[in-house]
Amino acid sequence: MGLVVVIFIRLLVPLSIPRWPLAGALISMMVDMYDINVLSWLGWGTLDAESYQQFDKVLDMYYLSFELYVSQRRWPDKLARKASLVLFLWRLAGFAAFEMTHIRKFLVFGPNIFENFYLLVTTMRRFSPAFHINKVWKLAVLILISGFPKILQEYKKHF
Repeated sequence: MGLVVVIFIRLLVPLSIPRWPLAGALISMMVDMYDINVLSWLGWGTLDAESYQQFDKVLDMYYLSFELYVSQRRWPDKLARKASLVLFLWRLAGFAAFEMTHIRKFLVFGPNIFENFYLLVTTMRRFSPAFHINKVWKLAVLILISGFPKILQEYKKHF
């Protein structure tokens, strides 16, 4: 029963992202971070690590696809839209390679920089509507800010 509730919540919450791009994304991240804790806290058990990893990564890609949708439909800057698509596809490729081989290092080489980039750009646009990514150097800075911590995190987690 608990697993069904968690799956329902993980499927339902990302539907808020197109309506509330920042809040929906942040809540989706929180649900992702705490889903197993909720199962355990409610006494509904947990999944073993191997099963959970596959389950979790698929649901992650589900909610990230809503973020991609928002970035492609609402961001006015063509450069930002292209970058978000490339970063999403890079993560998708890393996810697919991991799922096919079960080699965890693929998650390091296909890190989820997309999500950090999405959150950074969405936050900037939310609090500074005049913000635009109209120069390659601005894009590069944002990708570095988004990517460096994520690559370090993935490296630490999987090596």
